[in-house]
Amino acid sequence: MRIKQRLSRRTALATGTAVLAAGAAVVAVGTPASAAIGNHRVQLCAQGNYAADITWSTNLRTRVVFPGQCQTFDIVGTGPYTIGGFYNVSKAHFDLTTVLPLPGGYNSSTPGSKWGAEGDTGNPDNRPYVVRWQ
Repeated sequence: MRIKQRLSRRTALATGTAVLAAGAAVVAVGTPASAAIGNHRVQLCAQGNYAADITWSTNLRTRVVFPGQCQTFDIVGTGPYTIGGFYNVSKAHFDLTTVLPLPGGYNSSTPGSKWGAEGDTGNPDNRPYVVRWQ
């Protein structure tokens, strides 16, 4: 009788471990990096050797996005916004590109977008630039 009980406990333990492992596998998958950004939001990734930010049409700025990081922001204002960067040595700010809205300006149904600030502030052959991913 004890042998059957031990087998049952072992079976239950093995089954429980398998269920937990499967659950962990599902959780580990998470959201893919290629996931869409929600409406009225902008994701900025600093993929170059410099920090980047966004200046909204209201003259407010986002938090600084440091190299190798991404941040997602709600759009502020209805007008164009400017993606910029900071030189590594002087920390001076520079503009990379201005993103224009569709007629009528940005609103709650404006599709989200992803931008990458790339390049190297110290390399004339790979100057800073932006890439739109979405």
